[in-house]
Amino acid sequence: MRVLMIAILSIASSFAAQAAPKIDFQAGDQVLTNCRDIYTKGSVIAKVDDGYTVKFPKGSGPIQCPPFRWHNEFVLPFQSVSEYQLQFLGGFKKPLLFKVGETVTFRFETDKRVVANQPMVDIDAQIIDISSNGAIQVKLLSTSVEAGATFWQWIGGNYVDLRHKSLQSERDKRSK
Repeated sequence: MRVLMIAILSIASSFAAQAAPKIDFQAGDQVLTNCRDIYTKGSVIAKVDDGYTVKFPKGSGPIQCPPFRWHNEFVLPFQSVSEYQLQFLGGFKKPLLFKVGETVTFRFETDKRVVANQPMVDIDAQIIDISSNGAIQVKLLSTSVEAGATFWQWIGGNYVDLRHKSLQSERDKRSK
């Protein structure tokens, strides 16, 4: 039984290694670093033991993770595209199309330290860039103080994965 388990695990790990090829980034390559499906665009400074040191442009924050050394699995290649089709597993739903210039609505739970009088806040924003992995960079359109405070707390100048829970209402709206 033990030998069988070891054989199954070694086969599964070899398939996993083939399914997600490891990319070898070089100094200067543009990348996205993934922190809870919020991505920050930066450039590789150097390769380190199991990842990369990444430099971010001034004013790229906020981000909820340490911004210096990134493990391989959290560094993705960056390529800008003008539109992205969000596919669903199994093909039971039709893909959702997102384009640069469109408006999207985020819905975030509010941090009581930032917004005390409401549990949720909707943020309207315009897509200004889309990465080839399905993350969007947006500019704030909402004018309310609560929406602005929440936007700058969570998104700022970063990219947000189209699968992020804050975009669930937008995905629902587009799938109708």
